[in-house]
Amino acid sequence: MSITRDDAMTCREFHENHEPAGKIYAWRANGACQIWKTRPEDFRLPVKYGIRSYDAITPATAHMFHRADQCPTRHVRVRMPADTGEWSGIVVAQGTGRGATARVRVTTRGKSKHRVGSDVIVPVHLLASL
Repeated sequence: MSITRDDAMTCREFHENHEPAGKIYAWRANGACQIWKTRPEDFRLPVKYGIRSYDAITPATAHMFHRADQCPTRHVRVRMPADTGEWSGIVVAQGTGRGATARVRVTTRGKSKHRVGSDVIVPVHLLASL
C-alpha cells in the first residue's frame, strides 16, 4: 500500500511502513496538500512526527507510508486490572476459543510496568482495538 493523491488530500494521519510487529511511526498532516495544475499526478503533503520531526509525502516517498486506517497490523489498547494504567501495543499472536490469550508487543508504555518492546501475554477480553 502506498499513498495516492486522493489519500494525501483527505487523510490526516499516516503510518510509516514497518515490520508487522515493529514500532509504529504515526505521522500527521502538518498543512494543506499542495497540488499543481500543470502536473496533475504530483502532490506534496507536509507531515510531522512527534515534536521536532518534519518531512513531506510526495509521489517519490509515497511508497514508504500507508493510511492509519489501512494499517496491516492490529493495534490495541490494554487495561490490565492489576496495573495502574493502560498501555498500547500490537497483537503478535492470538489464540482462539474460550479463555483465549494474545501475545501483545508493547509500543506505548503509559503508566504500566511493562517495557516498550517487551511481549506480554494477556487475555483477549482485555484488548480494545484502536
